[in-house]
Amino acid sequence: METTSSSPIKPRRKDKDEDGHAVEKEEEQDNNDLVGEPHRKLQRLGATPEAKEVLLNEAYQQPKLTKWLQTAWTTSQGSKEAQTGAQVFADPFQICLLPGLLEQGQSQALVAEIIQKVQWSRKQMDLYEFYQSSDLSNMPTCPLLTNFLQVLRKQVRPWLEKVTNLKLDYVSASCSMYTCGDYLLVHDDLLKDRQVAFIYYLSPWEGAEEWTESQGGCLEIFGSDDQCFPQFPVQRKIAPQDNQFAFFKVGSRSFHQVGEVTTFDYPRLTINGWFHGETNEAFVADSMRAFPRLNYLQPDSLNKPPLGLFLNNVYLKSATRRSIQKRIEENSEICLYEFFKREKFELARSQLLADSDTLKWRRQGPANAHNYEVLDLTTARGTILELLQLFRSHAMFDLLRDFTDLDLAGADAQRPTCSVELQRWSHGNYTVLGDGLASEENTLDLVYYLNAAEGAAVITYLSPDSELPAAKAPANGRRSEYDGEEEDESVLLTITPVDNALNIVYRCEGTTKFTKYVSRNTPLDKGPVFVISCSYKE
Repeated sequence: METTSSSPIKPRRKDKDEDGHAVEKEEEQDNNDLVGEPHRKLQRLGATPEAKEVLLNEAYQQPKLTKWLQTAWTTSQGSKEAQTGAQVFADPFQICLLPGLLEQGQSQALVAEIIQKVQWSRKQMDLYEFYQSSDLSNMPTCPLLTNFLQVLRKQVRPWLEKVTNLKLDYVSASCSMYTCGDYLLVHDDLLKDRQVAFIYYLSPWEGAEEWTESQGGCLEIFGSDDQCFPQFPVQRKIAPQDNQFAFFKVGSRSFHQVGEVTTFDYPRLTINGWFHGETNEAFVADSMRAFPRLNYLQPDSLNKPPLGLFLNNVYLKSATRRSIQKRIEENSEICLYEFFKREKFELARSQLLADSDTLKWRRQGPANAHNYEVLDLTTARGTILELLQLFRSHAMFDLLRDFTDLDLAGADAQRPTCSVELQRWSHGNYTVLGDGLASEENTLDLVYYLNAAEGAAVITYLSPDSELPAAKAPANGRRSEYDGEEEDESVLLTITPVDNALNIVYRCEGTTKFTKYVSRNTPLDKGPVFVISCSYKE
């Protein structure tokens, strides 16, 4: 099949809106432009204490406490200090919590200044959705935030050096605000010279000083396997607590995420960033690992399903096939509505929703790449088995040759192969960008939905010409939190769920894709969304 060299998938750009159906550029917005109940709740502070400078809690400046933290940090055993409530956790990696970091009333004064003066940028990518400020070093009109940065530089940094025995050179920090539906998915923060990550929580509203897990926004900590890949389930959750300071050593196992905020009452507000030093050795040692790849198989010669029993008759006509081929040559993609006979589709969907005993599902990881379920194909029965076999049959290879003019069958076919996967998508599921999702060669992707729901299992394709920053696509496929520079990725195509529709996408080498995080705000009243996902190679 002939395609243009400049664009593997014809761009079909749409206005980007807040539903997150495509990667979006950041947008500068003043506080006054931010709308919605969470932003109005940000201003419910009441009387704000006068504050001209930020003051550390005297308890954390005592040599006795510093000595206790040094010991707790180096002994690799979790412990808690009685006077301050400071805690050190050793498992699955070292993390320290310091409640009451600043003197009483300081967090309320900081939030008041944030409300009045901070401008926010909306950050939306495969990995996250939230609001972020500029770096605190670029806020000349915010004296308290500037002072807080100086406290981090001049008081906290040398103190952390004593506690962690690390050489720390400078600090970078910004404000983050997560409103209902916002999140930050699994990453390890490994980038360049980051040594210690920190989060300072701001939640001074009466009744909301300490959040519950049901409100979301927890710092969620992951364990990892022998290859340092993060594993499900979450091992530890740290809920936002006003005036609490958390820090951890950035390393090859420091996997964490910010759980989706589920409350409309208040936003999750923090000052966060990193203490930097020399190049992090863990980043160098870990730089060559990659995600597992799809398993490609040859067409199943034993299975010979008659297409007429399954497909909508219109797609069996020669004229329709020629029309499809022309469309794919021009646009590199097409959506074939009502692809299977309606009765076959209904039988398959009913079986998927009703069969909780025979069908066996496993969670697809690692957590920094995927979070959805895949069917053990050996447990498939009935109509589900028939459809899965059909996608791997010679008859389907022949049909796709007619649709695309690719050498997937016939005398010119060398060694065509395909991968077939049946996925189950529910709240909290996602895939993120990484080298495991970049096509190593030209492929033909098929995406077929059953029990579709708007906003669940939405797939976005990005141009191979869109180079991700090192923070977002390192050689090992690992991801690091947003570090202040975000490029304008080129969205080539967004596939939205439609029942019984077969999406065909010709995908050139280097094209990346991800499946949008399924927010808990997404209605799944009919149950999970099922996706038959296939890739074919000539």
